[in-house]
Amino acid sequence: MSLNDEIREYLLNNPHLMRSKYADTAKKFGTNYEQIRTVARRLREKNPDTEPKEKEVISFQETKTDAILTAENCTRVKSLEDLLSACQVDLDNWEVAKYDIGTYEVTGFDNDRNPVTVTMFRTKAFLKRIEPELNIKLVKQQLIEDLRNLSPKVSKIKRKRPNDRNDLHLLEISAFDLHLGKIGIKGDEYSIEIAENRLLSAIEHLLYRAQGYYIDKILFIVGHDLLNSDKDWPIPATTRGTPQFNSDYHIDMYRQARKLMIKAIDILSEVADVHVMVIPGNHDRESVMHLGDTLELYYDNNKNVKVDNSDCLMKALPYGNNLIISDHGDGPKTANLPGIIAQRFKNLWSDTVYVEVHRGHFHTNKAMKLQAIEELNGITVRNLSSMSATDYWHDSKGFIGNIKKAQAFIYSRQNGLQGILNYNVSV
Repeated sequence: MSLNDEIREYLLNNPHLMRSKYADTAKKFGTNYEQIRTVARRLREKNPDTEPKEKEVISFQETKTDAILTAENCTRVKSLEDLLSACQVDLDNWEVAKYDIGTYEVTGFDNDRNPVTVTMFRTKAFLKRIEPELNIKLVKQQLIEDLRNLSPKVSKIKRKRPNDRNDLHLLEISAFDLHLGKIGIKGDEYSIEIAENRLLSAIEHLLYRAQGYYIDKILFIVGHDLLNSDKDWPIPATTRGTPQFNSDYHIDMYRQARKLMIKAIDILSEVADVHVMVIPGNHDRESVMHLGDTLELYYDNNKNVKVDNSDCLMKALPYGNNLIISDHGDGPKTANLPGIIAQRFKNLWSDTVYVEVHRGHFHTNKAMKLQAIEELNGITVRNLSSMSATDYWHDSKGFIGNIKKAQAFIYSRQNGLQGILNYNVSV
Protein backbone atom coordinates (compact mmCIF):
# COMPACT_ATOMS: atom_id res chain seq x y z
CA MET A 1 0.00 0.00 0.00
CA SER A 2 1.39 3.40 -1.01
CA LEU A 3 1.69 6.33 1.39
CA ASN A 4 -1.24 8.09 -0.32
CA ASP A 5 -3.36 4.96 0.13
CA GLU A 6 -2.48 4.83 3.82
CA ILE A 7 -3.37 8.50 4.25
CA ARG A 8 -6.60 8.00 2.30
CA GLU A 9 -7.66 5.07 4.48
CA TYR A 10 -6.83 7.00 7.66
CA LEU A 11 -8.89 10.02 6.58
CA LEU A 12 -11.85 7.83 5.62
CA ASN A 13 -11.76 6.28 9.08
CA ASN A 14 -11.44 9.74 10.67
CA PRO A 15 -13.71 11.97 8.56
CA HIS A 16 -13.50 14.81 11.06
CA LEU A 17 -9.89 15.31 9.83
CA MET A 18 -10.95 15.94 6.24
CA ARG A 19 -10.84 19.71 6.71
CA SER A 20 -8.64 20.30 9.74
CA LYS A 21 -5.48 19.31 11.62
CA TYR A 22 -3.52 18.59 8.45
CA ALA A 23 -0.25 19.34 10.25
CA ASP A 24 -0.98 16.72 12.93
CA THR A 25 -1.84 14.13 10.28
CA ALA A 26 1.30 14.99 8.31
CA LYS A 27 3.40 14.49 11.44
CA LYS A 28 1.77 11.09 12.00
CA PHE A 29 2.76 9.91 8.51
CA GLY A 30 6.11 11.67 8.33
CA THR A 31 5.12 13.83 5.37
CA ASN A 32 4.18 17.44 4.69
CA TYR A 33 1.08 19.53 5.10
CA GLU A 34 0.45 19.86 1.33
CA GLN A 35 0.33 16.14 0.68
CA ILE A 36 -2.31 15.63 3.37
CA ARG A 37 -4.38 18.56 2.12
CA THR A 38 -4.25 17.26 -1.48
CA VAL A 39 -5.39 13.76 -0.51
CA ALA A 40 -8.15 15.16 1.66
CA ARG A 41 -9.37 17.51 -1.11
CA ARG A 42 -9.54 14.67 -3.65
CA LEU A 43 -11.47 12.50 -1.21
CA ARG A 44 -13.97 15.28 -0.59
CA GLU A 45 -14.45 15.78 -4.33
CA LYS A 46 -14.90 12.05 -4.95
CA ASN A 47 -16.94 11.26 -1.85
CA PRO A 48 -18.73 14.39 -0.66
CA ASP A 49 -20.72 12.36 1.88
CA THR A 50 -17.79 10.84 3.71
CA GLU A 51 -17.74 13.61 6.35
CA PRO A 52 -20.19 13.40 9.24
CA LYS A 53 -22.83 16.10 9.16
CA GLU A 54 -21.61 17.55 12.43
CA LYS A 55 -18.03 18.37 13.41
CA GLU A 56 -16.31 17.09 16.53
CA VAL A 57 -16.54 19.49 19.45
CA ILE A 58 -14.43 19.14 22.64
CA SER A 59 -14.56 21.78 25.36
CA PHE A 60 -13.26 22.34 28.90
CA GLN A 61 -15.06 25.13 30.78
CA GLU A 62 -13.92 25.84 34.33
CA THR A 63 -14.62 28.17 37.24
CA LYS A 64 -12.77 28.52 40.54
CA THR A 65 -14.58 25.51 42.01
CA ASP A 66 -16.12 23.51 39.14
CA ALA A 67 -15.58 22.44 35.53
CA ILE A 68 -17.64 20.90 32.72
CA LEU A 69 -16.06 18.71 30.04
CA THR A 70 -17.95 17.95 26.84
CA ALA A 71 -17.15 15.93 23.72
CA GLU A 72 -19.76 15.79 20.97
CA ASN A 73 -19.85 14.17 17.52
CA CYS A 74 -16.80 12.05 18.38
CA THR A 75 -15.53 8.69 17.27
CA ARG A 76 -12.30 8.81 19.31
CA VAL A 77 -13.66 9.93 22.73
CA LYS A 78 -15.59 6.89 23.91
CA SER A 79 -15.04 6.82 27.67
CA LEU A 80 -14.41 9.00 30.72
CA GLU A 81 -10.68 8.27 30.46
CA ASP A 82 -10.67 9.38 26.80
CA LEU A 83 -12.48 12.60 27.75
CA LEU A 84 -10.07 13.42 30.60
CA SER A 85 -7.13 12.76 28.29
CA ALA A 86 -8.56 14.81 25.40
CA CYS A 87 -9.12 17.78 27.73
CA GLN A 88 -5.72 17.29 29.44
CA VAL A 89 -7.24 17.31 32.94
CA ASP A 90 -4.79 17.44 35.85
CA LEU A 91 -6.18 14.92 38.32
CA ASP A 92 -4.05 16.41 41.09
CA ASN A 93 -6.34 19.46 40.94
CA TRP A 94 -9.68 18.00 39.81
CA GLU A 95 -11.94 15.11 40.79
CA VAL A 96 -14.90 13.73 38.82
CA ALA A 97 -18.28 14.38 40.44
CA LYS A 98 -20.40 12.66 37.74
CA TYR A 99 -20.36 11.88 34.02
CA ASP A 100 -22.59 10.65 31.19
CA ILE A 101 -21.91 8.89 27.86
CA GLY A 102 -24.41 8.71 24.99
CA THR A 103 -24.22 7.39 21.39
CA TYR A 104 -25.91 7.95 18.03
CA GLU A 105 -25.24 6.86 14.44
CA VAL A 106 -24.17 8.76 11.30
CA THR A 107 -24.14 7.16 7.80
CA GLY A 108 -21.52 7.94 5.11
CA PHE A 109 -20.05 6.10 2.11
CA ASP A 110 -16.81 4.20 1.51
CA ASN A 111 -14.60 4.25 -1.63
CA ASP A 112 -16.96 1.90 -3.42
CA ARG A 113 -19.95 4.13 -2.62
CA ASN A 114 -21.30 1.58 -0.18
CA PRO A 115 -23.10 3.07 2.82
CA VAL A 116 -21.06 3.03 6.08
CA THR A 117 -22.64 3.63 9.47
CA VAL A 118 -20.42 5.26 12.09
CA THR A 119 -21.25 5.28 15.83
CA MET A 120 -20.72 8.76 17.29
CA PHE A 121 -20.21 9.44 21.00
CA ARG A 122 -21.46 12.30 23.14
CA THR A 123 -19.60 12.44 26.49
CA LYS A 124 -19.98 14.89 29.39
CA ALA A 125 -18.32 15.11 32.80
CA PHE A 126 -18.70 17.41 35.80
CA LEU A 127 -15.58 18.09 37.91
CA LYS A 128 -14.90 19.62 41.30
CA ARG A 129 -11.64 21.34 42.14
CA ILE A 130 -9.70 19.58 44.88
CA GLU A 131 -9.08 21.96 47.78
CA PRO A 132 -5.41 22.06 48.85
CA GLU A 133 -6.04 20.70 52.34
CA LEU A 134 -8.17 17.85 50.94
CA ASN A 135 -5.65 16.83 48.32
CA ILE A 136 -4.49 13.61 49.93
CA LYS A 137 -2.25 12.74 47.01
CA LEU A 138 -0.42 16.06 47.34
CA VAL A 139 -0.09 15.68 51.12
CA LYS A 140 1.35 12.20 50.63
CA GLN A 141 3.87 13.40 48.04
CA GLN A 142 5.01 16.26 50.27
CA LEU A 143 5.25 13.97 53.30
CA ILE A 144 7.42 11.53 51.37
CA GLU A 145 9.58 14.41 50.14
CA ASP A 146 10.03 15.90 53.62
CA LEU A 147 10.59 12.56 55.34
CA ARG A 148 12.62 10.96 52.56
CA ASN A 149 14.89 9.37 55.14
CA LEU A 150 11.87 8.19 57.08
CA SER A 151 12.58 7.72 60.77
CA PRO A 152 16.36 8.01 60.55
CA LYS A 153 18.16 5.75 62.99
CA VAL A 154 19.88 7.77 65.73
CA SER A 155 21.78 5.94 68.44
CA LYS A 156 21.60 6.88 72.08
CA ILE A 157 23.93 9.81 72.80
CA LYS A 158 26.32 9.13 75.69
CA ARG A 159 26.11 12.12 78.01
CA LYS A 160 28.09 12.91 81.14
CA ARG A 161 26.01 12.71 84.31
CA PRO A 162 26.85 14.02 87.78
CA ASN A 163 27.35 11.44 90.50
CA ASP A 164 24.59 12.90 92.67
CA ARG A 165 21.15 12.30 91.10
CA ASN A 166 19.84 15.31 93.01
CA ASP A 167 21.92 17.49 90.69
CA LEU A 168 19.84 16.37 87.71
CA HIS A 169 17.27 18.79 86.29
CA LEU A 170 14.43 18.80 83.79
CA LEU A 171 14.14 21.78 81.45
CA GLU A 172 10.64 22.50 80.14
CA ILE A 173 10.46 24.67 77.00
CA SER A 174 6.99 26.23 76.66
CA ALA A 175 6.33 28.40 73.61
CA PHE A 176 2.54 28.28 73.52
CA ASP A 177 -0.03 29.67 71.04
CA LEU A 178 2.32 30.42 68.18
CA HIS A 179 -0.62 30.58 65.71
CA LEU A 180 1.29 29.98 62.48
CA GLY A 181 -0.60 31.70 59.65
CA LYS A 182 -2.16 34.42 61.79
CA ILE A 183 -2.34 37.94 60.35
CA GLY A 184 -1.33 40.68 62.79
CA ILE A 185 -2.75 44.19 62.91
CA LYS A 186 -0.87 47.11 61.41
CA GLY A 187 2.17 47.87 63.52
CA ASP A 188 2.25 44.30 64.82
CA GLU A 189 3.09 42.41 61.64
CA TYR A 190 3.21 38.63 61.71
CA SER A 191 3.96 35.80 59.31
CA ILE A 192 5.05 32.17 59.37
CA GLU A 193 8.66 33.33 58.93
CA ILE A 194 8.38 35.75 61.89
CA ALA A 195 6.84 33.03 64.07
CA GLU A 196 9.59 30.58 63.12
CA ASN A 197 12.34 33.09 63.92
CA ARG A 198 10.76 33.85 67.29
CA LEU A 199 10.57 30.19 68.29
CA LEU A 200 14.12 29.35 67.27
CA SER A 201 15.45 32.51 68.93
CA ALA A 202 13.54 31.65 72.11
CA ILE A 203 14.98 28.13 72.19
CA GLU A 204 18.53 29.43 71.66
CA HIS A 205 18.08 32.07 74.39
CA LEU A 206 16.50 29.71 76.94
CA LEU A 207 19.10 26.98 76.39
CA TYR A 208 21.84 29.53 76.93
CA ARG A 209 20.24 30.82 80.14
CA ALA A 210 19.86 27.24 81.48
CA GLN A 211 23.56 26.41 81.21
CA GLY A 212 24.05 26.80 84.96
CA TYR A 213 22.11 23.60 85.59
CA TYR A 214 22.83 20.04 84.58
CA ILE A 215 19.94 19.31 82.21
CA ASP A 216 19.09 15.62 82.36
CA LYS A 217 15.95 15.80 80.21
CA ILE A 218 14.03 18.37 78.17
CA LEU A 219 10.24 18.58 78.00
CA PHE A 220 9.13 20.24 74.76
CA ILE A 221 5.43 20.91 74.37
CA VAL A 222 4.11 20.89 70.79
CA GLY A 223 0.70 22.30 70.00
CA HIS A 224 -1.37 24.77 72.03
CA ASP A 225 -2.68 26.47 68.87
CA LEU A 226 0.53 25.98 66.95
CA LEU A 227 -1.58 26.60 63.82
CA ASN A 228 -4.08 29.43 63.51
CA SER A 229 -6.75 27.24 61.88
CA ASP A 230 -7.66 23.61 61.29
CA LYS A 231 -8.98 23.85 57.71
CA ASP A 232 -9.55 26.01 54.65
CA TRP A 233 -12.87 24.64 53.38
CA PRO A 234 -15.37 26.22 52.97
CA ILE A 235 -13.50 29.06 54.70
CA PRO A 236 -10.41 29.16 56.95
CA ALA A 237 -11.68 28.24 60.41
CA THR A 238 -10.80 26.71 63.77
CA THR A 239 -11.73 23.15 64.65
CA ARG A 240 -15.22 24.23 65.75
CA GLY A 241 -15.70 26.46 62.71
CA THR A 242 -14.82 29.96 63.96
CA PRO A 243 -13.70 31.92 60.85
CA GLN A 244 -10.07 33.06 60.71
CA PHE A 245 -7.98 35.36 58.54
CA ASN A 246 -4.85 33.45 57.44
CA SER A 247 -1.72 34.51 55.60
CA ASP A 248 -1.28 31.10 53.93
CA TYR A 249 -3.18 28.01 52.85
CA HIS A 250 -3.67 25.50 55.65
CA ILE A 251 -1.58 22.83 53.92
CA ASP A 252 1.37 25.26 53.75
CA MET A 253 0.91 26.22 57.41
CA TYR A 254 0.85 22.54 58.39
CA ARG A 255 3.92 21.68 56.33
CA GLN A 256 5.94 24.58 57.78
CA ALA A 257 4.85 23.61 61.29
CA ARG A 258 6.07 20.05 60.68
CA LYS A 259 9.46 21.26 59.47
CA LEU A 260 9.77 23.75 62.34
CA MET A 261 8.95 21.20 65.05
CA ILE A 262 11.50 18.73 63.66
CA LYS A 263 14.14 21.47 63.53
CA ALA A 264 13.39 22.52 67.13
CA ILE A 265 13.41 18.97 68.51
CA ASP A 266 16.69 18.18 66.75
CA ILE A 267 18.30 21.26 68.33
CA LEU A 268 17.07 20.29 71.80
CA SER A 269 18.17 16.66 71.45
CA GLU A 270 21.76 17.82 71.09
CA VAL A 271 21.57 19.06 74.70
CA ALA A 272 19.61 16.25 76.38
CA ASP A 273 17.01 13.56 75.77
CA VAL A 274 13.73 15.14 74.70
CA HIS A 275 10.20 14.22 75.78
CA VAL A 276 7.74 15.69 73.28
CA MET A 277 4.26 16.29 74.69
CA VAL A 278 1.62 16.90 71.98
CA ILE A 279 -1.22 19.15 73.19
CA PRO A 280 -3.85 20.10 70.57
CA GLY A 281 -5.48 23.51 70.92
CA ASN A 282 -8.95 24.79 70.08
CA HIS A 283 -7.71 26.33 66.80
CA ASP A 284 -5.87 23.25 65.47
CA ARG A 285 -7.08 20.14 67.31
CA GLU A 286 -7.11 17.69 64.41
CA SER A 287 -4.07 19.13 62.63
CA VAL A 288 -1.88 18.87 65.74
CA MET A 289 -3.00 15.28 66.31
CA HIS A 290 -1.90 14.50 62.73
CA LEU A 291 1.34 16.39 63.35
CA GLY A 292 1.93 14.37 66.49
CA ASP A 293 1.45 11.18 64.50
CA THR A 294 4.06 12.37 61.99
CA LEU A 295 6.52 13.20 64.77
CA GLU A 296 5.99 9.76 66.32
CA LEU A 297 6.79 8.19 62.97
CA TYR A 298 9.81 10.38 62.31
CA TYR A 299 11.43 9.81 65.73
CA ASP A 300 10.51 6.13 66.05
CA ASN A 301 14.14 5.07 65.59
CA ASN A 302 15.70 7.96 67.51
CA LYS A 303 16.81 6.78 70.95
CA ASN A 304 17.06 10.36 72.24
CA VAL A 305 13.48 11.49 71.55
CA LYS A 306 10.14 10.21 72.85
CA VAL A 307 6.86 11.57 71.46
CA ASP A 308 3.67 11.39 73.55
CA ASN A 309 0.77 11.74 71.10
CA SER A 310 -1.72 9.76 73.17
CA ASP A 311 -5.43 10.44 72.77
CA CYS A 312 -5.91 12.28 76.05
CA LEU A 313 -5.86 16.07 75.61
CA MET A 314 -4.41 16.49 79.11
CA LYS A 315 -0.99 14.87 79.45
CA ALA A 316 1.45 14.43 82.32
CA LEU A 317 5.16 13.75 82.77
CA PRO A 318 6.57 12.59 86.13
CA TYR A 319 10.15 13.61 86.90
CA GLY A 320 11.54 12.69 90.31
CA ASN A 321 9.31 14.43 92.86
CA ASN A 322 7.64 16.51 90.14
CA LEU A 323 4.51 16.00 88.09
CA ILE A 324 4.23 18.37 85.12
CA ILE A 325 0.79 18.47 83.49
CA SER A 326 -0.33 20.34 80.41
CA ASP A 327 -3.65 20.98 78.72
CA HIS A 328 -4.67 23.82 76.43
CA GLY A 329 -6.97 25.62 78.85
CA ASP A 330 -10.17 25.73 76.78
CA GLY A 331 -11.68 22.71 78.51
CA PRO A 332 -12.06 22.14 82.27
CA LYS A 333 -12.40 25.15 84.53
CA THR A 334 -9.41 25.86 86.73
CA ALA A 335 -11.36 25.19 89.93
CA ASN A 336 -12.18 21.66 88.71
CA LEU A 337 -8.58 20.65 88.00
CA PRO A 338 -7.75 19.07 91.40
CA GLY A 339 -10.62 16.60 91.12
CA ILE A 340 -9.84 15.76 87.50
CA ILE A 341 -6.13 15.27 88.15
CA ALA A 342 -6.86 13.17 91.25
CA GLN A 343 -8.80 10.74 89.05
CA ARG A 344 -6.82 10.84 85.82
CA PHE A 345 -3.30 10.77 87.29
CA LYS A 346 -3.96 9.39 90.79
CA ASN A 347 -1.06 6.91 90.71
CA LEU A 348 1.40 9.51 89.42
CA TRP A 349 0.19 12.18 91.82
CA SER A 350 0.52 9.93 94.85
CA ASP A 351 4.22 9.40 94.07
CA THR A 352 5.11 13.10 93.68
CA VAL A 353 5.36 16.20 95.83
CA TYR A 354 5.30 19.11 93.39
CA VAL A 355 2.50 19.43 90.82
CA GLU A 356 2.45 22.05 88.07
CA VAL A 357 -0.27 22.50 85.44
CA HIS A 358 0.65 24.63 82.43
CA ARG A 359 -2.08 25.94 80.12
CA GLY A 360 -2.26 28.24 77.11
CA HIS A 361 -5.29 29.67 75.27
CA PHE A 362 -5.50 33.05 77.01
CA HIS A 363 -2.18 34.48 75.74
CA THR A 364 -1.44 35.95 79.14
CA ASN A 365 0.79 35.12 82.11
CA LYS A 366 -1.02 34.14 85.30
CA ALA A 367 -0.31 31.74 88.15
CA MET A 368 -2.43 30.47 91.06
CA LYS A 369 -2.14 27.93 93.84
CA LEU A 370 -5.03 25.48 94.28
CA GLN A 371 -5.44 23.32 97.36
CA ALA A 372 -6.85 19.87 96.76
CA ILE A 373 -8.63 17.80 99.42
CA GLU A 374 -6.66 17.56 102.66
CA GLU A 375 -4.82 14.26 102.09
CA LEU A 376 -3.59 15.34 98.62
CA ASN A 377 -0.99 17.87 97.64
CA GLY A 378 -1.83 21.25 96.21
CA ILE A 379 -1.18 22.17 92.59
CA THR A 380 0.12 25.27 90.88
CA VAL A 381 -1.72 26.29 87.70
CA ARG A 382 -0.03 28.63 85.24
CA ASN A 383 -1.53 30.25 82.17
CA LEU A 384 1.39 30.96 79.86
CA SER A 385 1.97 33.75 77.38
CA SER A 386 2.13 33.72 73.58
CA MET A 387 4.72 35.07 71.14
CA SER A 388 2.13 35.62 68.41
CA ALA A 389 0.97 39.01 67.18
CA THR A 390 -2.28 40.76 68.07
CA ASP A 391 -4.90 40.04 65.43
CA TYR A 392 -7.98 42.06 64.49
CA TRP A 393 -10.35 40.18 66.83
CA HIS A 394 -8.18 40.58 69.94
CA ASP A 395 -7.55 44.22 69.06
CA SER A 396 -11.29 44.92 68.62
CA LYS A 397 -12.01 43.37 72.04
CA GLY A 398 -9.26 45.39 73.72
CA PHE A 399 -7.14 42.33 74.52
CA ILE A 400 -3.88 44.16 73.96
CA GLY A 401 -0.67 44.99 75.78
CA ASN A 402 0.34 41.47 76.90
CA ILE A 403 4.08 40.87 76.79
CA LYS A 404 4.91 38.42 74.02
CA LYS A 405 7.08 35.74 75.58
CA ALA A 406 8.15 32.11 75.75
CA GLN A 407 9.20 30.52 79.03
CA ALA A 408 11.38 27.74 80.36
CA PHE A 409 10.96 25.99 83.72
CA ILE A 410 13.80 24.22 85.53
CA TYR A 411 12.90 21.39 87.91
CA SER A 412 15.21 19.65 90.35
CA ARG A 413 14.50 15.94 90.65
CA GLN A 414 14.47 16.29 94.42
CA ASN A 415 13.41 19.86 95.20
CA GLY A 416 10.85 20.84 92.57
CA LEU A 417 10.77 24.03 90.54
CA GLN A 418 14.06 25.93 90.78
CA GLY A 419 13.74 28.65 88.19
CA ILE A 420 11.62 30.29 85.51
CA LEU A 421 13.36 31.76 82.47
CA ASN A 422 11.69 34.27 80.15
CA TYR A 423 12.30 35.08 76.51
CA ASN A 424 10.57 38.36 75.71
CA VAL A 425 10.03 39.19 72.05
CA SER A 426 11.90 42.35 71.07
CA VAL A 427 9.59 45.32 70.65
